[in-house]
Formats: sequence, C-alpha cells, structure tokens
Amino acid sequence: MSKKPGRDLSKIRNFGIIAHIDAGKTTVSERLLFYTGKEHRMGEVHEGVATMDWMEEERERGITITSAATTLSWRGHVLNLIDTPGHVDFTAEVERSLRVLDGAVVVFDGVNGVEAQSETVWRQAARYRVPRLCFVNKLDKIGADFRRALESIRTRLRAPAVPVVVPHMTGQDVHGVVDLVTRTYLVFDDSTQGKTVKSGPVPGEIADEVSAWRAELLDAAAEHGGDEILQRYLDAGDLSAEDLRAAVRAATIRLAMHPVLCGTALRNRGIQPLIDAIVDYLPSPADLPPVEGDEVHTGKRVKRAPDPAQPLAALAFKTFADSHGDLTYLRVYSGTLKVGDQVWNSTRDKVERIARLVQMHADRRIPVDEAGPGEIAAAIGLRWTSTGDTLTSKNGAVVLESMRFAEPVISLAVEPKSAADKDALEDALRKLQRDDPTFTARTDEETGQTIISGMGELHLEVLVHRLERDFGVGVQTGRPRVAYRQTIAGPGTGEYEFERVVGEKTQYARVRIAIEPDESVSKAEFADRTAPGAYPRQFQQYVRSGALASCQGGVGYGFPSVQLRIALLDAATREGQGTEAAFEAAASLAFQRAFESAGCVVLEPIMKFEVQTPDAYMGDVLGDLNRRRATIDDVDHAEGIRLIRGRVPISEMFGYSTALRSQSQGRAGFSMEPLTYAPVPPERAKDFAF
Repeated sequence: MSKKPGRDLSKIRNFGIIAHIDAGKTTVSERLLFYTGKEHRMGEVHEGVATMDWMEEERERGITITSAATTLSWRGHVLNLIDTPGHVDFTAEVERSLRVLDGAVVVFDGVNGVEAQSETVWRQAARYRVPRLCFVNKLDKIGADFRRALESIRTRLRAPAVPVVVPHMTGQDVHGVVDLVTRTYLVFDDSTQGKTVKSGPVPGEIADEVSAWRAELLDAAAEHGGDEILQRYLDAGDLSAEDLRAAVRAATIRLAMHPVLCGTALRNRGIQPLIDAIVDYLPSPADLPPVEGDEVHTGKRVKRAPDPAQPLAALAFKTFADSHGDLTYLRVYSGTLKVGDQVWNSTRDKVERIARLVQMHADRRIPVDEAGPGEIAAAIGLRWTSTGDTLTSKNGAVVLESMRFAEPVISLAVEPKSAADKDALEDALRKLQRDDPTFTARTDEETGQTIISGMGELHLEVLVHRLERDFGVGVQTGRPRVAYRQTIAGPGTGEYEFERVVGEKTQYARVRIAIEPDESVSKAEFADRTAPGAYPRQFQQYVRSGALASCQGGVGYGFPSVQLRIALLDAATREGQGTEAAFEAAASLAFQRAFESAGCVVLEPIMKFEVQTPDAYMGDVLGDLNRRRATIDDVDHAEGIRLIRGRVPISEMFGYSTALRSQSQGRAGFSMEPLTYAPVPPERAKDFAF
C-alpha cells in the first residue's frame, strides 16, 4: 500500500463484495485470495477457518459481522477488496464501505436470486453511484437456475443486467462456463482446486444457446458503448473482443450496464473470470469524477482530483477498537498521507498525528510509510477521528460528504456483574459507539439503567459478547425492548416565561413556539420565524438546543420525538437579564406546552421481511405471521419454495427465528430490515401511559 513513485492509478481497483446473507459472499472472497496467491490455503466458512471472517464471533456463527479489508494482485493490478456482512443487523458496515469504494461485486444465490438484503445493498450501492458486477453463485444447489436468477435481477432491481459469462450445466453439475466476450469455454481442474483453467472451443450442444447470449451482449454493447462502437457493430455485424470489452467497461462505469457472471465458489468454478471482470470492467480511481467537498474557510464547493500534488483529502470510513491499537480505516482521495504527518480533522477541528500506517489483510497489519490517491490504509492510534470524519491539510482544507445510517430499532438493559466492572463498562461502551454508528448507549434517567440500542437481536447479542471477550467486562442483560418513537397528532403552540433569581441577578426569557407534524423529516427540525430585533440573536442557538433537547424525552410518553417541525414565533428578554440558561430553559418548557396541546402519537418500528418456506408449511407460516400483525405484500412461488414478503412491527418478531424453525422442521428461513415507523394501533396504545 505504501505510495511508490509512478504508481499508475489506472491499475488500482477499490471494490467490495456485497450480498444477502448466505449467498456465498465470503466463500467468493476466500477464492479471490487463493487464486490471486494472497493465501496458499483455501479458507472455508463452514469449517470456521475463513481468512476474512477473522473474529471469533464470526467463525463460531459462520457469518460475517465486520467488514474486512485486504489487497490482492492480478494481471499487474492492485485490487483493494472489502468483504462486507450480509446480515441486515450489520448493514452499517456495508454503508460505510460503499461510501469509499469505486466498484462492487454483488453475489446472488442461484436458487433464490434477489433476496431482501440483496435489494438493500443494491440501493446502498445505487445511492453512491457505485458500478456493479453481478455474480450468480451456488449454481450447484438443487433448484438453482441461472436464467431465473438473472430475470429476478432485472425485474426486482430494475437493473440493466447483461451476462458476459454463462454456465454450461447438466442438472446441478456445472461443467464449465463460457466467456461470451472471447467465445471461449473454460473448465476448472478439480485436482488443483480449480486453480488450473483449461480453455477451448464452445461445445457443440450449447453453441446455439451461446450465440443467442452473445447476440444479446453485442446489442447492449452497441447501444451503450458509444458512437464509434455502434458504427463498427453496424459495419461488421460483430465486435472484436477488445472492442466488446471496452464497450462493456464504459457502460459499466456509466451505470448503463451491470455485467453478470456465474459459477459456484464452493466447487471452485467461475472465480477467475470474475477476477478478470473486476480488472476489465470496474473503474479505477482515475475513471471516476473528482471527489467533492466543502472548502472549510469559504464554504464553497470544491473538487479534489486523485493527484498526489493536490492538498490532502482522506475520509475515515471505519474505526475499530483493538487491544493492539485502535484502527481508523481511511480512503485517500487526493494528496499523500505519510507517517509522521500532522493532519487536520476538519470535521471536528482537531489536529491528529499519523504515528503509524498499515495495510490490512483481515486482522493482520502490514506497516507502510504512506498512502496516496486511490489507496485504502488504516492509521493506528488516532485520538479524535470517528466514522465519516475528513482528514485534510490546513492549506486547502475541505470537509467531504459523510454517511447516513439507520436509527436503532431495538434496546436492551445492561448492567455490570460487579462494581469493579462499572467503569470498564462505560469505557467499553464509549469505544463501541465510536466504532459502530448504529449502536447507542444511554442512561435511563428514571431507572438509572444503562440502555444499549442497535439494529436487531443479533446485533446486540454480538456486542454484548464483545464486551465480555474483547474488553473483559462481565455484564448482565434484560429482555430486548422496542425503540419506540413519538410524534404529534396535530399542530400546537406553547409559551413559557422563565424568571429566576440566581445570586443577586435575575435571569429572564420568554419564548413562544409552534410545532406541527411532518412525515417528510426524520427527526425534528427547527426554524426561527421571529421578526428582526425581537431578541438578541446570540441566544438563538440556546433556544434551538433547548427545544431540540426536549425532543429526546421528558414529554409525552418519554420517547424521542420525531417527524415534526419546530418554529420559534417570538422571544424576548429584559435589558441585562437575558442569559443562555434562561433562553434554553424557556424554550424547553415552551416546547413541552406545545407538545401537550398538540397531542401525542406513539410510533413503532416497522420491518420489511422475507420468509422462504417449502410449500408444505405455507399455511402454518402465514397463520403465524397474521397473528404477529404482519401485512403480506407479495407471495412468489419457485421450485417448491414460497417467498413471502411483507411488513411487520418488530415488537411482534422477538424469537421469530425459533418459532419459524419449529413450524418448518428447520427448513424455512427469513430476513428483516428496518422500513419505517408507523402509529401504534389504537387497541395497543392503551399499553402506554404518560
């Protein structure tokens, strides 16, 4: 990773592997490590020895929990890979990885095609305009169907998916794959674990099918490859491999096409064509527009090209607390980050010193001296920097766009097992919150309990285990609780006149506030509508903080208040009696009165779910979902499997995985992701009291 003179940006690929859980994403990553020579032994998820799933928790559960980075070499190119989790509880890991990556490989199960979390990661990639390759995996499974999986990508994701590699199959046996660009047939030698690839002509029995596939690819390339490619295609009725490859690359980078490949990673088939496609079709840092940010001193929008001569601009996209030194993962966009540099955290207005830089290979650290544009590295021991912060040089300092993360939907009470664990628990929770933007910890003012909140039962379970394993803190936990929110039933106004004598000085402020519901805002937004000169403007921020602080609790049912707008209608003080504390208190109490006049509505988190069940258990599964207040949106049928999609309150889904296994003799599965908040039904609202 160390920046070397003359490093060719066109030879760098920053990409991630993203997928629904159990699509085989980490197995694909392990094959990439093996075939590129990064690892000399093939790690297997089911054996608990996958290189990229390095955490003890990951190896025990057989799932990816935290994104892991490594660097590979292939055909003279540097491939910076981030393997991300597939479980929805850890979707923040996908979000922050996609923010800094230039491309992605989306892995799909050959049986199920597009699944619930496939849609989520696809939307995340689309939000950051990340070019994508699709890899249809597990074609050796019973019920796998390449055409059906491809069609689900096109219909459910509305994606311009075009195959560049297709399978040659008999039943569930993947004999080989066909590269449509070069019209070659590739067979993977089992005796070398697929490392030896033999190429030859396309078998006669699939020649017509391959011709049809290639015609489709040619049409797409001609349509999206530019005028020159189109003219060559019209003149010759075909394209050379070089022209076809260039057209597919250009279309992929513009998001006009998503090349589709296929294989079975577990059986070591189809991976080398995928690595070739990463090099051939995904962009380098030089292929993408310069990163944009806000210039600190002027506020102007500025661009930073991937040039070592430009001022430094690097984004911290992940932190990880570790006993060997806390890690901060960085993507360098411009300039050069060197060991010994003093850099400015422009997000927090803090100076950081780069004492050590490393290149990561899962949990292994390889020291480097510097990292240049387009590179990904990790700094050890930064004091102030958190996820989303920008590191920059004072000269030409910018703040880059950060990331958005979902709100926690489930909470748990934790307490230390002994008095000796109390301080250690507080310190560990601070570190975990710094590492994970979707995890929060707070003290309940009424009970004094420590409440932790996250994205699901598994998320909190893993974090509790980390407290014990990584930080040595013994904790006891209560039952999971729903992270309810509240809003207002209609508009309301409130006024409060605050007057108090402190010492010999009178503090006075009067504030009048109006509030109204607005589903278009996620939390609460504040606006000052007072006439010019109504009150001293230096107190505006204290009025704002007083009103917004009341949104966090203390009114209504005590839940955080969301989906509302706050307007300051009037504010006043007397000469010499205006203070920060007076305006803050008056605003807080005026908000409380406005909230009481508006009426309170409790909101519960609603999850989008997908259940996969054999036909035989369909009735039992649907009946149970109905009892859980689920709304069924869609039921698909494929090869004896029913796919049930819908919405359900998370409060009804505690322990659902156990219930579903019992109903289906362990043959059904499900996934959920946060969707929205909705009012609690009237018959259940009586369970809440002021």
